[in-house]
Amino acid sequence: MNFFRRKKENSLKSFANGTIIPLENVHDNMFSAKLMGEGIAIESSDGKYYSPADGVVTMVFPTKHALGIKTNKGLELLLHVGIDTVNLKGEGFVSHVDVGQKVSSGDLLLEADLQLIKEKGYNTESILCICEPKDLHLSFTDLKTVKAKEDTIITIES
Repeated sequence: MNFFRRKKENSLKSFANGTIIPLENVHDNMFSAKLMGEGIAIESSDGKYYSPADGVVTMVFPTKHALGIKTNKGLELLLHVGIDTVNLKGEGFVSHVDVGQKVSSGDLLLEADLQLIKEKGYNTESILCICEPKDLHLSFTDLKTVKAKEDTIITIES
């Protein structure tokens, strides 16, 4: 009898202060076509990026523009700051975490010099993807602007 079986539900907090951008509107086909997974983007207002959930850092790109987190609930997340910012080879980025490090929701992960990125001609849209979101029901915030560490941006039911 599954009448009383509870669905697992959890949520992801905003990873930045800023303006929400639906993933399909991101200026990168890999993300907007959802080839990297389902997710949401934020145009950051201050260049600070926080962990959206409790978990472990699984990957930090050498260029510090992207990182991976495996949440305590088993979700694989990719946080990618900017479009084509890999070409900056780390210039303008500061990572505050290492691979294997445990993080809590709201911990500062990385910072980006948004002015420098824009001056170099790159877009500063930042994307959070849930890699392989199979069998998950995702609900996205209807907020237009979000506050890091406080606002829920994605609710997940499995």
